[in-house]
Amino acid sequence: MLYLRVESMNKFYIYFSFIFILLLSCNKDDDNNTIVIRDYSEQVVDDEQSIEEYLKSHFYNYEDFENSNSFEVNIKVRIDTITDVTANKTPLYDQVEIKTINVSNSEGIETPHRLYYIIAREGIVSNPSIVDSVYVTYKGMLTDNHVFDERKYPVWLDLASSLQGFREGVSELKSGEFKQNSNGTIEYSSFGVGLFFLPSGIGYFENITADIPEYSPLIFTVSLMTLVPTDHDNDGVLSINEDIDGDGSPFYDDTDNDNLWNMYDSDDDGDGTLTINELDKNNDQIIDDTDNDGIPDYLDPDN
Repeated sequence: MLYLRVESMNKFYIYFSFIFILLLSCNKDDDNNTIVIRDYSEQVVDDEQSIEEYLKSHFYNYEDFENSNSFEVNIKVRIDTITDVTANKTPLYDQVEIKTINVSNSEGIETPHRLYYIIAREGIVSNPSIVDSVYVTYKGMLTDNHVFDERKYPVWLDLASSLQGFREGVSELKSGEFKQNSNGTIEYSSFGVGLFFLPSGIGYFENITADIPEYSPLIFTVSLMTLVPTDHDNDGVLSINEDIDGDGSPFYDDTDNDNLWNMYDSDDDGDGTLTINELDKNNDQIIDDTDNDGIPDYLDPDN
């Protein structure tokens, strides 16, 4: 387990554990095999074909989620193969939505990847950003239905440190409600539940883990209990708002070019004054721009 500290907008600290299988890719070190690094544009064709074959031959228990009382019940997603007996079931292929995610290679060339997803139950509160902290249960599988990881009880995950396809998928869900029972336990209801099908380019690609071969498409079923908007560097700016170039992602945004992305950099403009001390010096709830050049002080080294 890897323990990190996260600070929310209200400065409440939470401690949570990350599940290693979701967060870190492991480089293969095999004395007998050498992995040939494939091109994203070639591999994605094979992956999407494999995923679509799976989607056409499988279904999930969608009828359970269509029940009017489903928000009050902790329904588990079950995926099964379409057979003669279940031929009347709607295949996954006819239910998925597609989210296009661009993946860049070492030369900066982008290849679009399709994240196939189904929202079995949307949830009722709010969507996390792709860099928030989420409290989830999940199951991870391969297209042969081998389960490589599962958490039946909720765990905290940092989406910023998760697989690209996983965080993009979970951001489509909404969290639920919760109440504390008389015995001190927390009960969740009306939370989002989704199914996500990832080409390897937004999964582990050429890297492997103990149970995941290289270039494996991945399947996740996820329930999103609750979330915390996250400020990774505790500088007073939520990580999702450190998206300086406005591309929807704070990854790679680095104002002072110190190789530390703003979301992890407590002095974003590198002027020696911490971001948190430049945000709102007069406490008027307005981000300061001392020289009125349209650049906030915390991003302006010569303010």
